[in-house]
Amino acid sequence: LIKKDHLGNDMVVPWKGSTDVGLQDTEFGKKHHIVYTERGQSGVQVYLEIDNRKCTTTTGSECFFTAREAADFLAATASKHSLSPDFPIYQVK
Repeated sequence: LIKKDHLGNDMVVPWKGSTDVGLQDTEFGKKHHIVYTERGQSGVQVYLEIDNRKCTTTTGSECFFTAREAADFLAATASKHSLSPDFPIYQVK
């Protein structure tokens, strides 16, 4: 789900990639040769919420009990190039 702000609006904001997103010096960044450049990019930043309340009742579903587990899953999927290149992930917090 897209996270809502205190007014009920979707938390989707413009993003300018003119600053280092912090991946270059991480294990993931080194493995996948992520290099920060001054060229910059643009896109959107989307805040998501994970609702895992139905995980215990749904058989065979992919369940994440913490935000860290969901972030690790996204990072692993991205590292296998299994995500759409149209929507690259630059950082998971």
